[in-house]
Amino acid sequence: MSGAPAIEVTDDLAGVAGPLLIDVIARRVRDAGRCRLALSGGGTPAPTFEWLRDHLPAELYPGLHVTWIDERLLPVDAGDWRSTDWPADTNIRLAMDHWLGDAPAPGKVVPMLSTGHPQPDAAAFAARFAAELQGAIDVSVLGVGPDGHIASLFPGHPALGVRDATCAAVLDSPKPPPTRLTLTLPVLEAAPVTVLLAKGAEKADVLARALAGDDTLPLGRLRPRGDVHWILDPAAAAGLKPGATA
Repeated sequence: MSGAPAIEVTDDLAGVAGPLLIDVIARRVRDAGRCRLALSGGGTPAPTFEWLRDHLPAELYPGLHVTWIDERLLPVDAGDWRSTDWPADTNIRLAMDHWLGDAPAPGKVVPMLSTGHPQPDAAAFAARFAAELQGAIDVSVLGVGPDGHIASLFPGHPALGVRDATCAAVLDSPKPPPTRLTLTLPVLEAAPVTVLLAKGAEKADVLARALAGDDTLPLGRLRPRGDVHWILDPAAAAGLKPGATA
């Protein structure tokens, strides 16, 4: 990882991440007329989504353009994003249940749709990503796995090396389900703001290794060019050297 992240350790990840994200969204909407926000899945961001549901000002929603960091490839007959019955273990369903389903409609929502054909689905999302979001995001909300994976980019996996596409198909994820779509490292690295949320002692080792520059880990291999914020609970931060955190 190039450039030291700003690290904050707290028992209230949502209470720190939520105001930070609102500030970034407000600034991007004010300066550019939009904020392209990419969301992660898993249990860690859910309280932050709820915080945004309860606190993000309604006037910012028209300028908010939402997409996802990655998605489980589960075929679904998708119509309107808000009325679709998304499968329970999809990342969009997580965001719907904890935020978007009970909030004003964002200006754009760009799900990672799947038909059950991973490579064409990746190409189709990349085309829509280019057309609707101009092939870039302004803010990413990342998580990290105990193996150091980010998005659906896993250690040693070929998708981690994709540099010529914005979206990659993962056919053999070591974490179920095996088939997924994911944004690639270049897209994540180009985001002006990266917010990583992590909690739990099982994350402590990989966070310390990534911060020390271990590029065998996807998180350690990430080279963000913008501002990076790590918001960690005390257990996740336990392996960091004194002085590394705010």
